[in-house]
Amino acid sequence: AAVEAVRLGAVGPPPPAPASQARLRGGLHTRSRDRAAISHHYDLSNDFYRLLLDDTMAYSCGYWTDEATDDTASVRAQRAKLELICRKLGLRPGARLLDIGCGWGSLTLYAAERHKARVTAVTLAREQAAHVREQVRERGLEDLVEVVCQDYRDITGSGYDAVATVEMGEHVGDAEYPAFAAALHRLVVPEGRVLVQQMSRGHRAPGGGAFIEAYIAPDMHMRPLGETVGLLEGAGLEVRSVESLREHYVRTVAAWHRTLERRWDDVVRLVGEETARVWRLYLVGGALAFEERRMGVDQILCVRPSDTGASGLGRPEGADWYRGLEQT
Repeated sequence: AAVEAVRLGAVGPPPPAPASQARLRGGLHTRSRDRAAISHHYDLSNDFYRLLLDDTMAYSCGYWTDEATDDTASVRAQRAKLELICRKLGLRPGARLLDIGCGWGSLTLYAAERHKARVTAVTLAREQAAHVREQVRERGLEDLVEVVCQDYRDITGSGYDAVATVEMGEHVGDAEYPAFAAALHRLVVPEGRVLVQQMSRGHRAPGGGAFIEAYIAPDMHMRPLGETVGLLEGAGLEVRSVESLREHYVRTVAAWHRTLERRWDDVVRLVGEETARVWRLYLVGGALAFEERRMGVDQILCVRPSDTGASGLGRPEGADWYRGLEQT
């Protein structure tokens, strides 16, 4: 029995930490630590995310308008989400859009190509910035898109017609979120719109949890939806609509998981079996968390009121967001 206990690791020195575990240094949500946290998650490799995601390279919740599960279903859901965001923001040709936490550029590229918006895309991840710049060159969007690799706290200027931040707010931190919300208010023009798509947690749920923070997204922080709404309102933004996409995330994560299993051998060759198994557990557990309402995700549309209180959303076309999304 003693020999077997030693063999299984039940006694003796603890095993070494897995290589895929995050090891961050410095104070919580300092610029250097945030850069390391973002790098751990998003700089794994662009090739890995190309294997996992669909052609849009959108690593966020899609908007599912049909029941299909074929190979193109995820692409349709992501394009419908991107179109919905652009409509909620009221983008017009020439409008200035700031995309904070742009990821691999799905919203940036869509807004520039389909709505002819002038987009400033901001990310802390070098691999993401390189990918977006490459796509901008390939698609001939140099006159419409600027890609900046920097911390959101270093964004200067203002005067944007619209600001979007898609599943980036979870990385901001609890103590830092009021300043983040104030930056959203400062960066957008009066009567300009702000779209926050962000994960939330149930009132009695931990949100991401120890496993996700150790291996996938270190220092991630989620709060109940109502608290985020309160922080945005406290910064002076007027919250005009809130839409839950929780069930949509169950289907989104399930699609990523199907892709991971289908391309398992390629993923293992690229990142190793340990990292592949970590992602398998992450995706299975994440889908279950959304299904059981321990985690949610919401689109929160805000407006910076003008001095007269006008928002520009009172017009009938202002809320015509959903027409034709199933054809997107």
